[in-house]
Amino acid sequence: MTTDHLLQQLFDEPIEQITVLDPGYSGHASDVWLVKTAAGEQVVRVSRMKEAPTHEFWWGCHDLFGIDPRHMRHFIANAAMLRTIVDIPAPRVHKHQIIEGGEYLVVEKMNGSPSQKFTEQSDALLHQLGVWLARVHAQRYDYFGNLAGTQRVPQPNFHVRLASTMRQLIEIDYANDIKIKAQLNAMLHALDVLPVPQHFCPIFIDLDSSQFLCEDGVLSAVVDVEAYAVGPRELDFVGLEYVLDERSAAAFLKGYSSILAPPDITDYRTVYRYFYRLLGVQGSVDLDLWLKQPSLFE
Repeated sequence: MTTDHLLQQLFDEPIEQITVLDPGYSGHASDVWLVKTAAGEQVVRVSRMKEAPTHEFWWGCHDLFGIDPRHMRHFIANAAMLRTIVDIPAPRVHKHQIIEGGEYLVVEKMNGSPSQKFTEQSDALLHQLGVWLARVHAQRYDYFGNLAGTQRVPQPNFHVRLASTMRQLIEIDYANDIKIKAQLNAMLHALDVLPVPQHFCPIFIDLDSSQFLCEDGVLSAVVDVEAYAVGPRELDFVGLEYVLDERSAAAFLKGYSSILAPPDITDYRTVYRYFYRLLGVQGSVDLDLWLKQPSLFE
């Protein structure tokens, strides 16, 4: 069955136009279309994955947080949570339907255009991002897992589970990478002695400007939310050091600090960075370069 015929089953009115929406990066979990009918424009999403995840990013998210990108329950739960946060809305889910074994969502079309890199944005927009993220982080949980409720593990077990995930990622994806394998034991030892952070909240594993839309100089929506999990907020700050620079980090931090005191990530930076490199959050970067990324949050 063609895409046109598949998508038509989701709408009462005849489809007038279908536009493929490409997020601009590889490894994204969903195929996404903008669909126009006489009633207006809406966005359709369906998981690209038919089998259990094997890609390092999604395998790691599945193992540690229980996020299964084959199922749209994660997008639904994450979007519902984010819609409670003022300032940067997430799309409403209008329909959830199974067609030929695939889970399709019809969601609200949000206003705005794909965001530029955070380092190219104004201080005002970065301040807005900081305020928004602090409001997300203000929701606290005593477990790690996901917002859909398919995995909820007590918070004190986080580093034990993280160590297990890291070991398996090495076996699955980095068995022939001598440099990355050589660092594993040191990272596991660091986890053994590192206290588990106390502030667990919703976190965006692949936090990046590509997940947002902009309009009139501000962030107008957050749209790609499959990879939201529940875990230590230190992970968000570690991830932000790869997508911000000194100027943008200062503007972001000013906004964040107006709502919450930021975490001290000094003790967590190296081992959490190593984990994010195993996930390939920003691609296959040389490990030495990855670990030497400037520390923006001191």
